[in-house]
Amino acid sequence: MKVLSNPPENIQIHAYLLFFVICNVQIGVGIFNFERYIYQASKHDAWISVILAALFTHFVMWLIVRALSRYESADLYGIHYDLFGKVIGTLFNCIYMLYYLCITIVIMRNYIDVIQAWIFPDIPTWLIVSLLSILTIYAGFGGIRVIIGMCMLGFVVILFTVFLFYSSLKYAIWTQLLPIMESGVMDIIDGAIRMSFTLAGFEIILFIYPYIVNKERTMRYSQLALLFANMVYLIIMTLSIVYFSSDQMLRSIWPSINMLKIVKYPFLERLEFVVISVWMLMVLTGILINTWAVTRGFKRMWNLNQKVMLLIVIALASGITIAIHGHTAIEQINKWLGSGNVVFSLIYPIFLSGIVTIVFKFRGRKRPDSKGGTS
Repeated sequence: MKVLSNPPENIQIHAYLLFFVICNVQIGVGIFNFERYIYQASKHDAWISVILAALFTHFVMWLIVRALSRYESADLYGIHYDLFGKVIGTLFNCIYMLYYLCITIVIMRNYIDVIQAWIFPDIPTWLIVSLLSILTIYAGFGGIRVIIGMCMLGFVVILFTVFLFYSSLKYAIWTQLLPIMESGVMDIIDGAIRMSFTLAGFEIILFIYPYIVNKERTMRYSQLALLFANMVYLIIMTLSIVYFSSDQMLRSIWPSINMLKIVKYPFLERLEFVVISVWMLMVLTGILINTWAVTRGFKRMWNLNQKVMLLIVIALASGITIAIHGHTAIEQINKWLGSGNVVFSLIYPIFLSGIVTIVFKFRGRKRPDSKGGTS
């Protein structure tokens, strides 16, 4: 496998489209219930935890883009080959592919859990899985440009959803934010670590980077995307703190959806049903991006057809998703994968950036050639 990846010009994208991709991978189905987990750790100082986690993601993104900029046009799969060789590089690549497969399964199962809890309690899991799988295959066959187009539509859904939360301001008790820093420093840090689970996903830029035409603008749009996503989470977290009492926050499984229940129009009730239904587009973009990253690995390492591998990956993800039963099991899987999110999205990119910096200084060159040798 070559270190550098040079996609055809007709499927390359401009850097500004990164904004929509990163926003979509960061703001997923987790937006419905992230508040409770952060609040359990840092109570009414949870908004501080969100800010700390957000600042750390900006730092990690800066390291990622700096590491990518040392290569002319390489993705994570190629960088692993360049740094660790064929055997270890393949092992690391397979681990990341397995991770994104697990992310796909968790996204599907969490969304199905929301649908079964709020809209259709008796609907079988396999039916929703089948619908999501068909849509994923249909859009996935269109390639990366179609997926990014879906992300642009998903951004509209994000704006629509965030706008609806304004109704909760009428019932806000702003004194519930006080006193500031009442929680201990370690509790706030614990909340920031938990928030990192939700903010994970921006490392997808490690796979999309070769497709960017104007790579010099990658840093700008990736940081802007992080800023937008972090602001969305900060706003929702703050609104939840001032809207719910402490006991209500700790008891609520999906605080964001509960806030939407107060939004009513003369021509429409139960707006949360509409939001949950429309949010399927966000879930779909998350599944598309993650499955694309997996199939891209098969293409890069073994030159396997991505469309064929997409069918296999979706079949595997669907089977595992259907086999997961009960909210307790879903919560446990989320907890396990949450630790993985921190490793794959935050800790490992820092380690990788350090290795890239050291290796490039040691080699005394700027870029590898297309076969991974020195130039």
